[in-house]
Amino acid sequence: MHDWLIKNGYVLIAENQDWNSQRGDCCYWGLRGQSAGAGGHVVMFVDSDNIIHCNYANNGITINNYNQTAASAGWMYSYVYRLATPATTSTAGKSLDTLVKETLAGNYGNGEMRKAALGNQYDAVMVVINGKSTTAQKSVDQLAQEVIAGKHGNGEGRKKALGSQYDAVQKRVTEMLKTSTSGNTSKTPSEPSNSVVVNSSTEPKTEETGATGKATDTKITKEDGDLSFNGAILKKSVLDVILAKCKEHNILPSYAITALHFEGLWGTSAVGKADNNWGGMTWTGKGERPSGVTVTQGTARPANEGGHYMHYASVDDFLTDWFYLLRSGGSYKVSGAKTFSDAVKGMFKVGGSVYDYAASGFDSYIVGASSRLKAIEQENGSLDKFDKATDIGVGSKDQIDITIAGIEVTINGITYELTKKPV
Repeated sequence: MHDWLIKNGYVLIAENQDWNSQRGDCCYWGLRGQSAGAGGHVVMFVDSDNIIHCNYANNGITINNYNQTAASAGWMYSYVYRLATPATTSTAGKSLDTLVKETLAGNYGNGEMRKAALGNQYDAVMVVINGKSTTAQKSVDQLAQEVIAGKHGNGEGRKKALGSQYDAVQKRVTEMLKTSTSGNTSKTPSEPSNSVVVNSSTEPKTEETGATGKATDTKITKEDGDLSFNGAILKKSVLDVILAKCKEHNILPSYAITALHFEGLWGTSAVGKADNNWGGMTWTGKGERPSGVTVTQGTARPANEGGHYMHYASVDDFLTDWFYLLRSGGSYKVSGAKTFSDAVKGMFKVGGSVYDYAASGFDSYIVGASSRLKAIEQENGSLDKFDKATDIGVGSKDQIDITIAGIEVTINGITYELTKKPV
């Protein structure tokens, strides 16, 4: 399928990362050659939000919301192809600064598509993006203010835009945010987003072992003690931090390990790579988190959701913040759960949570999450060994039977089915 698309005039515009979708985009799920579960599934966009595809759940061809469908399948590794025609986004009359911002936002694709879309402006735009233009002439304070205002993109895009000034500017951004938020930490929970809700009661930050392994490095190979699934590797150094935090907060390790892949592919999702954000955490406008971690505004969320993700300085900071949300006495009822299904249920109102962690609801979420757990265990062995090692959930285990991966599961005799509403 990949080769056919290339031969017939399509170009690869995004690989396992966010992009600005448009009518006619073809998306292929799963690593090349993968055909199990949702792997090998092909969808085509009918507009920026919805896809047409042949699917088992509806026993035919239907039109569905892409984000809902992709989430129910566990956000598979993806390839996006687009017919190599002139870009629909016009560059006429736009300033260089505007073109740079739009390019960093993904409006003009990548590679040859970007060259064709930008035309004679391509070289000038790329000079700025690669940090060879005038940004160095500005003071660190000026650049820091611009970063806070979102003018220099995020992740690798920000590094390229700021060039040699990146480290100094990032340090100044952190200082500014700490100063502006000192003594003003909110005492009430934030409003829930489409996927993750932020709780903001305050406790002091505790010292912890650093997560030295970078799961976002695509060149990392699996070594003894690492976990791997669907192209992502969870390094033992990061796993050890996760297990320590599970022990600290009385959270089931099998749940945490699975949830962190289900939400952010162990750091290999687009937002995981750009922002060290493994859980889709939403930017609230405040840099100082109740957990004690300092964050900045990250990449933009999908257009239909609005807002931005949080950008964490490190995976360590993300894990500190994420586990803080799930702590005992917080908005969720994950801490203290002895089985995987009870931990997942604690993320939703049906399980005693103040908020629903995901708009899809518990019944749909548990289908995807439990399917992901079993798939991870097929590659790495039972995650129950981590539950036993931390003495959490010992003697309590769900009986999970996957009827149709990502579509229907039976847990302790109760059957859950994915519910998808055609658009």
